Amino acid sequence: MVNNANAHYFSNINIRDMGYDLDNFTIPANVGENTGGFHDNSSISYSVAASSGTTAYVELSINGTLLSDNKTWATSNPGIGIQYRFEGVADFEPPESETAPTYRLNMPHSPGVTYSYFHLRYRLVRLLEKIPAGKITSLPQVTLMAHNPEGEGTSLISGVILSKITSDIKVTACGIDAPTEITLPTLYGNTIQNGALNVTEAPVVTLTNCPGAVDRISYNFSAVYGTHNAANGVINTVSGDGYAQNVYIQVQNADGTPHQINTAIPVSNYDGSGDYTLPNFKVAYFVDDANNVRPGNVKSAIELKVTYN
Repeated sequence: MVNNANAHYFSNINIRDMGYDLDNFTIPANVGENTGGFHDNSSISYSVAASSGTTAYVELSINGTLLSDNKTWATSNPGIGIQYRFEGVADFEPPESETAPTYRLNMPHSPGVTYSYFHLRYRLVRLLEKIPAGKITSLPQVTLMAHNPEGEGTSLISGVILSKITSDIKVTACGIDAPTEITLPTLYGNTIQNGALNVTEAPVVTLTNCPGAVDRISYNFSAVYGTHNAANGVINTVSGDGYAQNVYIQVQNADGTPHQINTAIPVSNYDGSGDYTLPNFKVAYFVDDANNVRPGNVKSAIELKVTYN
């Protein structure tokens, strides 16, 4: 609602914690870059009343650490900063401010509205080449303070308008540098016995350009055709015409112990953005009933799934 009036002091402000909505952002690629346009997910409504006063104004008090550029504030993750833009209506002086630390807006002498909204928008800035591990768990607490210095209305209307975090930064997935196929040596009938056979080192698998600002990254070797004995790292193979019967594939750790199939395994050395080589592993044929093996091709598949927490 817009009314023309000679309004000069703040009569009411709907103070509330709007919450930081971070899932609109992905971390910029390079140090010094920001996430682009300023964003908010709500606004603060206010009312003004007629008066002869000319000095009402609104400003912010930010409980946080202002960095050396005098416009970026620290977050709980040292690789990521945050910047603010405080907006009133067009005839405020100025109508918007990015000037830390108070972002002051002066009410015009003859405001054109009696009811409108303040917007406190924000964006993220990349501060470090390597973004450390750890979600953003705290951001500056922002208090809005509306001043009526000339004795009309409440002299100070104030309260917290940004503090809680309502969503996490959008995660950019790691790249995966992995073989599309692993070929095992031919298995001959006269060598078949129960257990792992023709054990073969798998090529190195690397997660590339992984994100920072998450608590952990996990990987999962998921059996596409299901498991034959998950506890022993044994997965099913393709069945049907032309395929061997009762021959399976076993996935082993580097020391020969069974690998955990269909299980999320944390990347043990994850400490932030960068590349991570997964532990070496092996694959082998696996037989648990040598007397019932039937010849044919042996084919299976593993899907590498990566999760971010």
